[in-house]
Amino acid sequence: MRSTIGIVIKRQNKGEYDQLLTLYTRKYGKIELLARGIRKQEAKLAGHAGLFCLSEVGFVVGKRHWVLTSAKEVEHFPKIRADAAKVQAARHVVRLADTYTFPEEKDEAMFHLVVGAFDYLNRREMKPLELKFFLRYFEFKFLSALGYEPEDKTIVKVFESERVVLSERDLDRMEDVFSRYFASIYSSARA
Repeated sequence: MRSTIGIVIKRQNKGEYDQLLTLYTRKYGKIELLARGIRKQEAKLAGHAGLFCLSEVGFVVGKRHWVLTSAKEVEHFPKIRADAAKVQAARHVVRLADTYTFPEEKDEAMFHLVVGAFDYLNRREMKPLELKFFLRYFEFKFLSALGYEPEDKTIVKVFESERVVLSERDLDRMEDVFSRYFASIYSSARA
């Protein structure tokens, strides 16, 4: 049996009662765990392995899938769940982690970046422009962690000063630039 702490970044229904959970974990990077019977009404693990939950999980290595055997919620980030804009931001964070990381490639810095993003979203009250600013900052740090650090470091300098002095137009321009970086990573990862 193995165990680690991880954040649930995706869930896919399998069969009538099972789900395939994708977690980004501290020890193993991105992994998939088969959660047998988790969709049954009386399932004990369901509340501990929900989308965006940070959980301590136990699992065994099966023939086709790693199989979830235990889960204990560490944090469920309630202020994210209560705000539709923050839910969309969290979806963006996990989509990047799911799309641009490889399975079972341990990267503790990436784990802390993703969990840190959730913690920040959960703790801070943010206006729409501040949320957009935070997402650009996260994208910059994510690209940097992957080894694709953008040349323009304006977003980092502004974030560290704790004042949003960039316009929405500036942030939209950065989003376009970062999107091109992600597009090139995706095409090189597929090659």
